[in-house]
Amino acid sequence: MNFNIPPQQKNQDGNERSVGFEFEFTGVEIKDAANMISELYGGKVSQLSGYEYKVSDTRFGDFSLELDASLFLNKKYEKALKSIGINIDKLKNKDKLEDTLRDMASTVVPFEIITPPIPLPKLLHLNELVDKLREWKAKGTGSSFFYAFGLHLNPEVPELTADSILRHLQAYVMLDGWIRKDAKIDLSRKITPYINEYEIDYIRHILQPDYQPDLQTLIVDYFEFKNSRNRPLDLLPVFMFMDEEITSSLLEEELTSARPTFHYRLPNCNIQDEEWSLAEEWNRWVLVERLAKDRKALNQYARAFLNMDEKSVFGIKKKWIKLMDRWVNDG
Repeated sequence: MNFNIPPQQKNQDGNERSVGFEFEFTGVEIKDAANMISELYGGKVSQLSGYEYKVSDTRFGDFSLELDASLFLNKKYEKALKSIGINIDKLKNKDKLEDTLRDMASTVVPFEIITPPIPLPKLLHLNELVDKLREWKAKGTGSSFFYAFGLHLNPEVPELTADSILRHLQAYVMLDGWIRKDAKIDLSRKITPYINEYEIDYIRHILQPDYQPDLQTLIVDYFEFKNSRNRPLDLLPVFMFMDEEITSSLLEEELTSARPTFHYRLPNCNIQDEEWSLAEEWNRWVLVERLAKDRKALNQYARAFLNMDEKSVFGIKKKWIKLMDRWVNDG
């Protein structure tokens, strides 16, 4: 399957846009995955800790590999152990303890490969990595009910403006139901809080025809409506990049870094499935960009959503998915 080209291939500086990917999986040791990347794309493998590797200076840039950032990278387990009287620094076999914790965690906590930004024309080269992980029997979302693993996409935003960010957000909330159905989002992920749908009150708010916020208002509203990083389209990284002062003043999350990208968290990472592909997940995102770019269609469907929502007593999800299905297929 080909990677579809988004309507805006250049960023606002006129340079080729790029996309970063985050793969969550288990079944392949993190060291082996690091060596795999080096064999495919060049670069030097280095171990940063028992839970972190880096592959530097590949032909695309630097890859990072890690196990659960919050628990292991910040070593929160040390604080927990100290609370029950165990000082890990005084243990003779500290390395063995860390290995044991890692082995226990890796049954439910995924390893993660974080790619550098890949230029749009080069995305197909990531298929080599997917094929290699699959060859080594990597396990993804559908391998176990407990594997709520995801594939995160970080497309560089085409324009660093409130108007562009809003249009992509509007397009996403209208396509969210269709994408969830078409992508067959796994039950293990649906019942976790990581990809919670945007609340209907917020959707109604941002689809109003007179909602034309400046950047500060857009950011403040995002927080006022109780949004967090646990949305399928997480805007916190780009908000941090565009206005760190106001975003950080409202932010309670620890793991948000500033970058000029959308953080699209919805897709499964069915890396074990030979019929699954990165291109399929990417192409669903391109639909969002297509609708965001077409102002006439975007406004038309926003009005239709609000009208259907106002007249409905029992909810509009199924009817709306059918309407979006027609838009997708007519396009």
